[in-house]
Amino acid sequence: MKSNFFNPATGLMILLVAGLFLACSGANQSGIGQEAAPTTVKAAYPSPTIASSFALPGDTPTEIPAVTSDQLLRIAEVPPDLPSYDRDDWRHWVDEDKDCQNTRHEVLIEESLAKVAFKTARKCQVATGEWFDLYTGEIVTDATRLDIDHMIPLKNAHNSGGWAWDKRRKAAFANEISYADHLVAVTASANRKKGARGPEAWKPTNKGYWCDYAADWVQIKTDWDLSATKAEWGALQEMLETCDSTPSIQAVSPKAESQATVKEAVPPAAASSNSSDVRIASIDCKGKPEVVLVENSGPSNQDLTGWKVSDDGQGHTFNFPNGFVLRPGSSVKLVSGGSGQDTERVIFWKARTVWNNDGDTARLFDPSGETVSERECP
Repeated sequence: MKSNFFNPATGLMILLVAGLFLACSGANQSGIGQEAAPTTVKAAYPSPTIASSFALPGDTPTEIPAVTSDQLLRIAEVPPDLPSYDRDDWRHWVDEDKDCQNTRHEVLIEESLAKVAFKTARKCQVATGEWFDLYTGEIVTDATRLDIDHMIPLKNAHNSGGWAWDKRRKAAFANEISYADHLVAVTASANRKKGARGPEAWKPTNKGYWCDYAADWVQIKTDWDLSATKAEWGALQEMLETCDSTPSIQAVSPKAESQATVKEAVPPAAASSNSSDVRIASIDCKGKPEVVLVENSGPSNQDLTGWKVSDDGQGHTFNFPNGFVLRPGSSVKLVSGGSGQDTERVIFWKARTVWNNDGDTARLFDPSGETVSERECP
């Protein structure tokens, strides 16, 4: 199971453009997308002029940025006169790299906790493996029992601004795999219960996943410049309250001249020992589970508030929770590809594996964003 620590961003700063605070009696939406300029508030729905990462490799960054003040999550109700949603416009699943494995099977391979078996010798379609359903907490070994869920349902994305995209960008969104949790393998029953519903109408039964679910939802919407309704945002706030480190949230009226703080940010605590005393001591990329060992070799406590460990391959990032202290001469294991109870010495980061085992590099960053230690997978 994923850790409850707020993985997608350190000291998460989300600017909410509160569209039509009480002026609209909007319908609930089921879906929402592009990068906003930090000094302007964007119109409710952007024009579809940005080239897609699906059609033009490299447009989507391989390292997923933290949600910062440069990213705006717009709050707007669903207009009643939107063009009709047509699922066929969002073409999936595709085989972009022409290796006979389409997006569905690429995700199944990536998220399996065990080596997968294929249906035929061509290795095009996955038959079995071991998957942890983040929505229900269930372990599944038969791939036919799984759906690949769009974290932001396609209809929700349509209602949130994606209706204005061209078909290339819609296909790019529908097949996006550079952000680890854009697509997730879950049981077919859980996926169909969710349908096109947003968090205001459906939440995972696995409440231990609420923090990460809400964080991923916000991250994807800001990355693709998609909006959220007031009801949707209210549900996301409820889920974010389950995070060990509560994010700082600001709400801004589109006509307001200044921003009104809803929750105050918790500034990173100063380290009580030299940053150079903290390092990645070892990394096991081939084990099940995988383990990154971070140690404090200094003579005093090190507060790791604001510190993070990142994978330079798939863009996975672990953010240490506010107030986490590493004592002199002690270490903490960051575990991926397994689940268990977090302690001072062991933190279960992700239920799925993270490291690529082919020269992938783990980097440790201090609160200023400086790399203080790195280690390659052997």
